[in-house]
Order: sequence, then structure tokens, then C-alpha cells
Amino acid sequence: MRAIMASREKRLSSEIADLAAVINTAACDVNRWSDVARAVQDFIPGSKILFQVVEEESTAVHQVVHSGFNNKTIQAYGDYYWKVNPWTKGANEMHMSSFKSSSDLYPEKLLWQTEFFTDFVDHERECDAATALKFAAHKERYALLAVHHDFRHHQQMHARGKALLQTLVPALRSALEVNRLTNPTFHLSGGRGLIDQLVDPAIVLDPDCRLLASNAPANKLLADARVLRVKARDIVEMRNVQASAAFARLVRDSCAILQDRARPNDLIVNARSGSYTVTCVPMAIDQTNALPAGLLSIFAPRTVAMVIVRPHAPEDRSALIGELRLHFGLTKAEVSLILEFERGGTLSEIAERVGVSRSTIQTHLKAIFAKTGTTRQRDVVTLVTRHRALRKQFFLEDS
Repeated sequence: MRAIMASREKRLSSEIADLAAVINTAACDVNRWSDVARAVQDFIPGSKILFQVVEEESTAVHQVVHSGFNNKTIQAYGDYYWKVNPWTKGANEMHMSSFKSSSDLYPEKLLWQTEFFTDFVDHERECDAATALKFAAHKERYALLAVHHDFRHHQQMHARGKALLQTLVPALRSALEVNRLTNPTFHLSGGRGLIDQLVDPAIVLDPDCRLLASNAPANKLLADARVLRVKARDIVEMRNVQASAAFARLVRDSCAILQDRARPNDLIVNARSGSYTVTCVPMAIDQTNALPAGLLSIFAPRTVAMVIVRPHAPEDRSALIGELRLHFGLTKAEVSLILEFERGGTLSEIAERVGVSRSTIQTHLKAIFAKTGTTRQRDVVTLVTRHRALRKQFFLEDS
């Protein structure tokens, strides 16, 4: 009897080692997660395997990797039934690296009365119970592995599935992290072609400043590393601490623009190679069509920032006039007068320089005070100074 038990344990250890090897293969190739699903299914006869990236707010369905399910079933799930899945709420509340049976996620008697069961699960057959494992998370998403089986054998299948999955949690989580590190570029629908058409250096970053894509001019700029450089984990930064902090805020705020925020102002950086304007443009990602392969979708951002680096030109007086007019609702004559205030002088001296009467200057000044909420010429000049300062400039030292 002991010999038989020892033989079984040896065979089990060998099978688990083989399964771990398949997971390691998926770590290097995101398209091999389907092999992991098949290997788990082979290890647990009578099961059907489903890997899924779940969004807690359920605003989108992400790609699933499966084995044993009918492809039409998976298609129907992606088209509609994920929205009415009664197991999702319980899965959202699971702790990381924890297991739950489908009975714990949602009682069977209630499940059998749902549209999800009668119109979907029951048609697939032998998948009306499951063992769920939450094994990885990133921000508002988590990765879930579900071993589905026939409810009539639920206790036996749950025990076997849990015993196996407990040994695989570290390998599964590590594989996803390696996926992230070895696949820096997501498939960005429309974004890839857009940046490649730009003459100026352009890169696409996630809210954490992680590099997702870059065009040829940007590759040269990053290789030169005098303005932007790529550090560990594909994080893009600038050459000094203050500039990097401002750059990170610019990217983060740009990615949050769809949350009713105004587009942040550009940065101006000065290096030995010249002065540059850094502009961030938010890009919304189509969560159903632009996700990376397989479980890597857990890391896909909802919004990314396209960063464009252009040579910085000296201040354009006409551009400044336009910005002040738009911001305060001023007329062109009123803005021109404000810029004269910067040069200094009394109202009579300014009137003489501009070529109008002193009373005309006073009339314009009253309108300026009313529109800008100021009461003195000095306050008006301060407003212009602050407006210029909104475009922060940083000087990057070469090392």
C-alpha cells in the first residue's frame, strides 16, 4: 500500500512539474496561455477551464482564455452574458490568492432561476459548478481562473481543483509579471499608425509613464537620452528629479482628462541640444478591440497619453494675445494694453506710446479690471506673469 501511495505521489509531482513548465512557457509568450488552460483541463478530467480578466466595475468584458468550452458559448459570454453573471459579485469580494466554490459565490437554488443559468450555462452542460481562484490584480482589474465541472460531482472536483491550484498560484502570478516585462508594446487601435505618421518624436505612455509605443524619431530621442530616457520596467523619465516629477504629473493628468479635468499645460525643457516643448494628448483605448493578447489585458490602461516633443520656439506675441483673450474674454485692444503695462509707465505715457487718448486708456482699464477681477495695474501684470509661468521650464544638465 505504501508503495502504491509513493508511486501516486511521485506521478502527481511529475504532472505538477510538467504543468509548471507549461506556465513558464506562457510567461515568455502571452499566446501560450491557451496551452496552460488545456494542461489544467488534462490534469482535472471532466473539467472546463476559463481564465478571465475581470473589471470590478464591470464596464467592459476582457479577453478570456479557455479550454473545453464551445467557442459559441465563449462568444455569447463576451457579447452579453458576462453582464448578468451572478458569480461576479462574489468573485469581486474574494481576497487575493483565495479560493471559493461556486456555491460560496452564489447559491445554486438562486443560480438555477437566473437567465444566466437557463439561457447560457445549462446549454453548455457539465459546467454548472466551479472552483475559482483569484491569482493576480492590477488597479481595478484582477485575473481569475475558474475550473468548471458538473454540479453532481462538485465536492470531489472542488477538492481536486483546489489542491492543484494551491501549488500553482506563485507560478501563475510570476508568469503574468514576466508577460508584462517582456511585452512593452500593447496593440493600440489607431494609435500605432497615428504616431508613425508624426514627424516629431512621439511616444505613447500609460498613466505610470510606462512606454507602450514610440515612432522612429522618438526612438532616436530616447537613445540619445538627453531629454527623455527609458529606465527599469520601461518607465520614461527626464534627466533631473524636478523635471521628472513634473513630467509624471503631466502624463498622469493627461490620462485623467476624461474624468472632467482640463488638459494640462505643456512643459518646456532646455538641454544642450536645444529647447523643447513637451505636449501630452489623451487617447482613450477601446477596451474590447485594442487589448493585448490573453491575460496581459489585466495591465491595459483605459486611457493613455501620447507625448509629442517639438523644438521650442521663442514666445509668440500673437499666441499669447490669443490665449489671454480666450482665458479672460478680453478684446484684442485690451490685451495689447495689458502688455504695455508690463513695459511700465504712467497712463499718460502709455497713451502716448499707443497713440490714443488717456481717457481711452482709462475706459479699457475699467473693462480689464472687471473681466480679470483685479483693481490695480500691478495685479493685471501679475496675472500675465502667472499665465506665462503655467508653462513650466526645466533645465536638464548633461551628465
